[in-house]
Amino acid sequence: MEMTIVSADGVRHTATVFAATRRDVPVVVCLPAMGAPAGYYRPFAEALAGRNHATAVLLDLRGQGRSTARARCGDQFGYREILELDLPGAIKELRRAFPGRPLYLAGHSLGGQLGLFCAARPDVGVDGLILIAAGTAHWRAWTGFDRLWMPLMMAGVRLATRLLPWYPGTRLGFGGDQPSRLMRDWGRVTLLDRYAPEGSDFDYESAARALALPVLCIGVRGDPVAPEGAREALLARLPESRITRVLLDGVRGHGRWKRHFSWARRPADVAAVLGAWLQARQQPLARAA
Repeated sequence: MEMTIVSADGVRHTATVFAATRRDVPVVVCLPAMGAPAGYYRPFAEALAGRNHATAVLLDLRGQGRSTARARCGDQFGYREILELDLPGAIKELRRAFPGRPLYLAGHSLGGQLGLFCAARPDVGVDGLILIAAGTAHWRAWTGFDRLWMPLMMAGVRLATRLLPWYPGTRLGFGGDQPSRLMRDWGRVTLLDRYAPEGSDFDYESAARALALPVLCIGVRGDPVAPEGAREALLARLPESRITRVLLDGVRGHGRWKRHFSWARRPADVAAVLGAWLQARQQPLARAA
């Protein structure tokens, strides 16, 4: 099933719904990594729905996949539009489509970062947060040899963002094509470890510190993009939330970089952990009813 969701500024997104046969399971909205189309996560969504863990919804980030926004532009959008227009509008529509069902945000990599700060907004009510291979992009989060080459890569991305009219991530091999403003938001995190979207007057950092939600953080062992330090730095934003940490091996035989992504194509382990966690959240509700 597909739903067309129109943001307040007219940008259209197509949400793909994978419905579980049970109607008492939660709805999980899956947010992709930077540069990844939502369709890449289809096996993950099918695993959640097929095992009746959840009704899964795949939603592209603005400018990616089937979003009508143009990524090859300078300042057309950044984190602010995703956090303040796209995600709140999508959650509102999904609440209307699935009334009375718990709704969770599940984000991979940048999708996890954006899901966290979206959940912190007072106009967005979600029941929990799932972070999969997601951590801050701040350069200090890395250790060992990665502490040397990751900041160099980040500096190269920031330089390309300054020099070019838009960021050509498809050609450069990182992040997909993105507008300059979105990459400036990303670059601010890499340098200062602060989420302050350009053009927004909302204090996301303070709101996250006050957020009290159940959170599942699934890490991939040896992940060079979201290592333990990056994951913990992101979780440090949530002192009031109840956090469950799980570390999985990912797809054995794949290189470190590829394992950051390939869990979504072979999602059995991640889906099992997520399903058990969701079931544990539902049991107290069932007893209360």
